[in-house]
Amino acid sequence: MARGEVEINLNFCLGCGYCEMFCKRGCIELTDRLSPLGLPIPAFIAPENCNACGFCGWMCPHLAIEVYEHTEETSSTTR
Repeated sequence: MARGEVEINLNFCLGCGYCEMFCKRGCIELTDRLSPLGLPIPAFIAPENCNACGFCGWMCPHLAIEVYEHTEETSSTTR
């Protein structure tokens, strides 16, 4: 099963909350912390639930999110 990792570039993020809104698995949440511009900072809070669907990155209007997919390698033997 694929697992995801989300990186949020705080230099691009304007705290709109779309990433949180469109994450169906609840992996991203806006925090009480504020950026230097006074905007809420999102955090990737549940990496164990992320399946790397990419909706958060697609919906980010400021291109502040990168999503990486990690897959488990399965070994297969052939005879």
